[in-house]
Amino acid sequence: MCLQWIKSRFAARKTARMAADYVPDGTYTDEIYYHGIKSGVYGVVGPQGVGKTSFCMALLCLDYMYHGAERLQKAQKEIDLYNSQNPGANVKVPACAYRTRTKLWLPNNKPTYHTDIYQFGLPSPDFPEIQHFPKSTVIYCDEIDSALDNRAWTRLGDYKQQIFDGLKYIRHLDLAFLYDVQRFEKLDVNVRRLTTHLIYILGKKDYYTDRGELIRTEWDFVLVERQQADNAALLKELGVDISAYITAPSRCKLVYKGNIYARYNSYACKPLWYRGLKQYEIERHPESDYKQESIEQFCQQNRLKLDQNNAKLAENQPNNAGDSVPVGGDR
Repeated sequence: MCLQWIKSRFAARKTARMAADYVPDGTYTDEIYYHGIKSGVYGVVGPQGVGKTSFCMALLCLDYMYHGAERLQKAQKEIDLYNSQNPGANVKVPACAYRTRTKLWLPNNKPTYHTDIYQFGLPSPDFPEIQHFPKSTVIYCDEIDSALDNRAWTRLGDYKQQIFDGLKYIRHLDLAFLYDVQRFEKLDVNVRRLTTHLIYILGKKDYYTDRGELIRTEWDFVLVERQQADNAALLKELGVDISAYITAPSRCKLVYKGNIYARYNSYACKPLWYRGLKQYEIERHPESDYKQESIEQFCQQNRLKLDQNNAKLAENQPNNAGDSVPVGGDR
């Protein structure tokens, strides 16, 4: 415990030196400097390539610079209480308060720990895959729509409820959960409803020196208090207008000084393309003529949806003796 305290104090001095260099500039960076990433569920939305991942990575780096040591201290205080009330318990607080699906090198070159949406939720002995998170941990899962918009997700059953409950009670452990997605409407409706803040990235701009060195990146975005907006819309349908009392959407700017792209691999999912590779497959185009062989080859390579549906229908129908089952159907 003494060693842990020394480490936390050393980290606090480091982050204090970083904070001392900060000059408020009237941007959303001030919010992170003064308050950090507040507890809640943040959905970062925008088209591909607009800067969602780099925005979230910058948020985590800024939060670490100004509040990283504070998060560890909160977690240590909480777990000390837990250990004191459970004889024989000796739970130790991890050295980093940040978990990401893609590795991020925080300031002082400290790497984040790994997690993803399938490892998040209320802990349960029935689901050992779910991780325990210390108090005040910041969690970021990029490209979450790839996990929540597929057949595997629809078959999760009770496991999904653990994830929903984790998002629902996230403030009770002072956690912050960030995710990014291209199409918000594609997410599970429960995840959308439990999202407390919606951030729509409008664009980003990189600034370079004359020698081509990246020195600053700025993101332009709109921040919406989503649950407030949803509740206000529902009450308005019931004849109660509270729009004057809720936080209006605001246009903001986040500034990160330095090269944020050097802190993570923006192509971290490249290994997915090499799974099971033994040799590359090739398929040659058919000849461009009117021979039936060429025509049939072309039709097989460029099957229309109607062809595919009819083929599936034919596979599911019994093929009685003497009957023929058409594959393509008439057009």
